[in-house]
Amino acid sequence: MEKTYSLTAHYDEFQEIKYGGRYSSDILSNGMTLHLGGSLDRHMSRGRGGTWANGRNKDVSGNSSNRGLPRWSRREICLLSALVFAAGMCVILGSMLALKYISLDAQQDPLCRQDCQSKRSLLRAARFVQANIDPTIQPCQDFYSFACGGWLRRHGIPEDKLSYGIITAIGEHNEEKLQRLLLDPIQRRGPDSAERKVKEFYRSCISIEEIDKLGSEPMIEVLSSCGGWDLVGAPPGAAGWEREGAPQRPDFNELLYRTQGVYSTAVFFSLTVNVDDKNSSRNAIRIDQEGLTLPERSLYLGQDEDSVKILAAYKALMERLLSMLGAHNATQKSKEIIQLETQLANITMSEYDDQRKDISTMYNRITLRQLQRIAPSLHWKRLLDRIFHDNFSEDEEIVVLATDYIQKVSDIIKNTSKR
Repeated sequence: MEKTYSLTAHYDEFQEIKYGGRYSSDILSNGMTLHLGGSLDRHMSRGRGGTWANGRNKDVSGNSSNRGLPRWSRREICLLSALVFAAGMCVILGSMLALKYISLDAQQDPLCRQDCQSKRSLLRAARFVQANIDPTIQPCQDFYSFACGGWLRRHGIPEDKLSYGIITAIGEHNEEKLQRLLLDPIQRRGPDSAERKVKEFYRSCISIEEIDKLGSEPMIEVLSSCGGWDLVGAPPGAAGWEREGAPQRPDFNELLYRTQGVYSTAVFFSLTVNVDDKNSSRNAIRIDQEGLTLPERSLYLGQDEDSVKILAAYKALMERLLSMLGAHNATQKSKEIIQLETQLANITMSEYDDQRKDISTMYNRITLRQLQRIAPSLHWKRLLDRIFHDNFSEDEEIVVLATDYIQKVSDIIKNTSKR
């Protein structure tokens, strides 16, 4: 009886016949021989009931040992289709959720969307505060320990500092940033470029080889231009400072201009321009106490063993520097300098004093005429005119934050030897 091949019952075999042109001759699983020479055997006839009958069951090629390449089964095709469909759905759902989140974020915080940098800064500040508090302490019982306990546990006072706090730490961090900026290559090299001037000035200060090569000569030249160590030829007077006019060597007010205006060094007092603390719409010249070399007034007063050691080391360093800079009798001169600084320390108010923390207590806005009456040993108008390249009126208002100190400094200048 003629053998039949059912397409319904043998779908896989039908697939072999359908795509048989890809392979060589083969034998199907039902025993039928298939000739694959690039086309199917034309002696196939259509049978009844939707079946195919094989009229000549022969293997023309005679190579029945070659098998077809691996192919996908129906089950594998279905699983792959389901996997592709699931992955597509995940991508679509993820995109919808991302768009929804972006939309909600834009509606709730439009300012942060417009200024992402501000948002990141706020997040950093929040993390900083969270890291520095001590949540184990009840704020109602000890708010300081609650707010600062975490920071205090992680930081101690460095050996080279008398005190240390978050303001000092922020200052050190800013200095590191500034140093990196100053060491970057110069982008604007024009003759009036502020960037070029600042970076070249900074690099001249850290060029150790050039500094060692020059030695003490530049500083000796500065001292000589200011009259030398003993200020030979200073004008006469009760203490040699009061007389106006042109002396053979610079007088005290000329030296004060050079230190404050030319070399930007705060001697006896600080002179700055800041926003007026009681009128933010204007800037004001501000004068405050200054002039100590050591960081705290208590170090000059020898109140403890550490202060005595620090003062002795400072005196030894000063003697060495004076000798290098050509001063005669450096020991005596260093002693006189420390005595003068000790007088300034006695009239200086500690920065930790409560009065120094209250700007309303320190604030005193007066005219130049009033300041001249308070501290007559200094020629204030001439000094400010030269420093600021202006011609101030006697009624120009300035802010003095240490009125008593300025008055006592004037007395010290008046009564101190011209040397």
